[in-house]
Amino acid sequence: MKKQTALALAAVFSLSVAGTALAAPVNPFVDVPAKHWAYDSVSKLARAGVISGYEDNTYKGERTMTRYEMAAIIGKALANSDKADAEMQKELDALQTEFSAELNNLGVRVDNLESKMSNIKFTGEVRSRYDYMDDYKGASSGSDNRSRTRLRLYMEAPVADNVTFHGRYQAESEWGEGDSSKLDQAYIAGNLGGLKYRFGRQPLWLGQGLLADAGGNNDGLFLSGGKEFKVTAGVFKRDNDAYDFDKKLAASEKDDVKASENYKNNERRVHDNLNFYAANIDATLNKNLGLSVSYLKDKDDEFYKTYSAGLKFTGIKNFTVSGEYGVNDSDYANEADINGDKANAWFAKLKYKGAEKARAGSYGIWVGYRDAEKGFDPAVMTALDGGRIGNTDWAYADNVKGAEFGFDYTVFKNGVFLAQYGDLELKSGTGDKDRKNFFAQLRYYF
Repeated sequence: MKKQTALALAAVFSLSVAGTALAAPVNPFVDVPAKHWAYDSVSKLARAGVISGYEDNTYKGERTMTRYEMAAIIGKALANSDKADAEMQKELDALQTEFSAELNNLGVRVDNLESKMSNIKFTGEVRSRYDYMDDYKGASSGSDNRSRTRLRLYMEAPVADNVTFHGRYQAESEWGEGDSSKLDQAYIAGNLGGLKYRFGRQPLWLGQGLLADAGGNNDGLFLSGGKEFKVTAGVFKRDNDAYDFDKKLAASEKDDVKASENYKNNERRVHDNLNFYAANIDATLNKNLGLSVSYLKDKDDEFYKTYSAGLKFTGIKNFTVSGEYGVNDSDYANEADINGDKANAWFAKLKYKGAEKARAGSYGIWVGYRDAEKGFDPAVMTALDGGRIGNTDWAYADNVKGAEFGFDYTVFKNGVFLAQYGDLELKSGTGDKDRKNFFAQLRYYF
């Protein structure tokens, strides 16, 4: 009985938990003297913001309460349980069990559920985008235009100490048409000893983005450690549906004997998904210079056996210089190249300032150049800020070369406009090689 009484007294929570957290180091309740046996528990809970006193700043610990009055106090304290540590939570759990009938009658079960829902943080973004490519050989009209709207809803919620859930739901459609939707991110992140980990469906970024900047749909485990010298390694599975584009492109090159042979090989080796291994090192040499070394391969080296080295430099005021060079030595990359050699790729980019979504009127301009041989990125693991343009059957890091020019501007707080022109062309293949393109978009965040 004495233990139950002590537990109850230590958990006599406020009838108004939304009030002051009372984090002051002084006695939080005027009628609980410092020598009182319950003072330590009461003060600890009050400093944590889990309990507070009555409106007259008293604890009224000597007054006898009914079970329903106690249940009402416990119920409102449960709504503030995120401030309780593990020991306090055990006390809350015990009291919740003891007064379960009264809590149920008071409807606290629903109140508590709503409180837990408030722990989930939702943010999102909407993007309205227009793409244009002139003289696209696959389009019946001679050009390829697309207008699309995309919604991304981000979710974040604590799971346990040092464990957080991250999710992203995405829906996209042509203007005036139905949508396609998917949950492309759903993973937990936390600390395991001195290592950080991510497990589940997650984004992937390697180096400066040349090997991979895939936003989602990578199911696996990644471990990382270090700060100035950060090492990341992981395994994951990803679908390979984009490989169909390469198969169609090779089949259309009737005059290219090597491409015709590749087409037969491609049919033999198309997979629904691939198992990947990835590693990355980011070295911060000083506040202005960072270097990266990256590695990506699939289990059997069929499509990816790729490595790269890159850098990012911010030592000139308002300017950012970035670039990366990579090589793919997979079976497919060797066969896709006319000379039967490895597929190489590189890019360089110079950017002045940059739009900041929280600061209206901020802006940025940039110029870049990219050169990627056919077979370097068959499954479209990278988009290099642009992605596929329209309904094309090529990627920004595969069989393309040329310059790009871009501009972004924060029209209003949390609303960013971006426009980019690419003076690009295919590196190999017959027919029209022109891949000049333009896209413009407005992205707003909430």
